[in-house]
Amino acid sequence: MCGRFVASRPVEDIVEQFGVDEVRVPIELLPGPRFNVCPQDEVLAIREVVPRSEAPGDAAAGAGAGKGAAAAPSDSASPERRLSTYRWGLVPSWAKSPNVGARAFNARAETLADKPMFRTALVRRRCIVPADAFYEWQRLAAAGVAGAAGVAGGSSGRGGKRQPWCFKASDGSMLGLAGLYELWRETPESEWLRTCTVITTRANSLMAPIHDRMPVILQPADYGAWLTPGVLDPSELHELLAPADEEFLVSYRVGSEVGNSRAEGPQLVEPLADSSDPPVENSSSEPPPGPASP
Repeated sequence: MCGRFVASRPVEDIVEQFGVDEVRVPIELLPGPRFNVCPQDEVLAIREVVPRSEAPGDAAAGAGAGKGAAAAPSDSASPERRLSTYRWGLVPSWAKSPNVGARAFNARAETLADKPMFRTALVRRRCIVPADAFYEWQRLAAAGVAGAAGVAGGSSGRGGKRQPWCFKASDGSMLGLAGLYELWRETPESEWLRTCTVITTRANSLMAPIHDRMPVILQPADYGAWLTPGVLDPSELHELLAPADEEFLVSYRVGSEVGNSRAEGPQLVEPLADSSDPPVENSSSEPPPGPASP
């Protein structure tokens, strides 16, 4: 599961690392640095499109903003990578209500092709969600461990307290989280709602002591293959959706404040003094604290 992440880098860094050709977000609407992004929040994501010969509105190009009939792709145009905003929580075009997105902020890699909610997007609407880091929660083995670890509070839930961990790229780069996006509107006259989900896969050996799932993290060499719309060969899809190498990530414990969906600020990613201590117990079934309040 991936239910919280960090997105604090300036848009210029995103453009450079992911080869973005066009930023489809007005400067005044760009989200500022965020250290506790939750489901149902607006997030930035990158998709690849072929420019249309006529574009009365972004909806005609598949971005989901504005109104108008779809225009034909230009025969001579090259694909472009566009950065846009999406609500985190996928709402398929056939949904009766956008409320279904509240629980669809993750999609399991193993069942993407089988689930009606995800299988069309897997072929036609793949995206990358840039993140500086992500959080995961570990169930503590015993109440005494929390005190030994120096955790004053911690997120509580079934089975006792949980300890949040932060995961970052070991080289300091951003993480390219594999995602899917969709477009939904209530009526033909309504504005489009753009939504996305983050794909998860089985945990690697670094993550396994904390949780049995982790987000799919794409390598720069794979950005093009993932973003290009179309059917992926099963072997290529399996490779792209595999867990990241253990050496690619570093992890450390952070304070329990991040468990509050309203908490924000750079202090959330600061490591605890004891963050080098080994994990205590796997938490394969516990989700992170609930999504942000509407």
